[in-house]
Amino acid sequence: MTSLRHDRDGLSRAHSVSLQVPSEQEYLRNGRPRRTLSLMRKYEAAALLSDLTISFTSHVAPASPLFEEAATGFARGTPIQTTRGPVAIEDLLPGDYIETSNGIEPVMWIGSTSYIPDRDDDGTTLTHLTRITANAFGVGQPQFDILVGPAARMTVRHPKLKILLGQETVLAPVADYVDGDRFIEITPAGPVQLYHLMVKRHGTIRIGGLDMETYHPGKSTGAAMGQNQRTLFLSMFPNIEALEDFGDVTLTRTTREVVESLIDT
Repeated sequence: MTSLRHDRDGLSRAHSVSLQVPSEQEYLRNGRPRRTLSLMRKYEAAALLSDLTISFTSHVAPASPLFEEAATGFARGTPIQTTRGPVAIEDLLPGDYIETSNGIEPVMWIGSTSYIPDRDDDGTTLTHLTRITANAFGVGQPQFDILVGPAARMTVRHPKLKILLGQETVLAPVADYVDGDRFIEITPAGPVQLYHLMVKRHGTIRIGGLDMETYHPGKSTGAAMGQNQRTLFLSMFPNIEALEDFGDVTLTRTTREVVESLIDT
């Protein structure tokens, strides 16, 4: 991992941290085991530190859901509403103030990766991007096409959810709603730069008229982590000392299937 730390006067200083990632046991589709290194991916992270400087770091980490979800929310070009107007997500910096469901908050962290959907041995695409088409939920919702990655979740609202869950709004993966019409599965021909961002409190940001989730690793993330994986993961967040520092998940995460089963009861 290489880190550049920028002060307000524009000066920077670099330091390096070396982390070893252990190999893991993988299995071929026919059930025969083989010993190989995990598929790795390069991730970039920018964080607002306590002294108001910005840390820029580069990491090589497993291409697993834990790490990929931190960087695969929105495609390059996605406009984020800031206090100075819409800004493309790739032009945001930690410390910029954006509009969130909790009010105006500074961006605390931005993760990104150059993403190519995984393919199986027979060429079948295993993971896709999703295009939410303009007016998918009615006029101006969203106002334009939005291209999102596998980590993107959007709010789903229904009065019945208030009765059953105590809250009218939940979060569900955008990919669950692929229908070939309003939500279209996209397989890019080449790499697509994807991003995710974190604010002080987990919540949502409005993109083109839709409320989309800000990044949070989840309440139970630490339970499945080994020490090496925890160290590597936290190295991507120099503004965070422990997993507990991510705070609470403020909205229930679920799936389209669960939401529809609750609504139909």
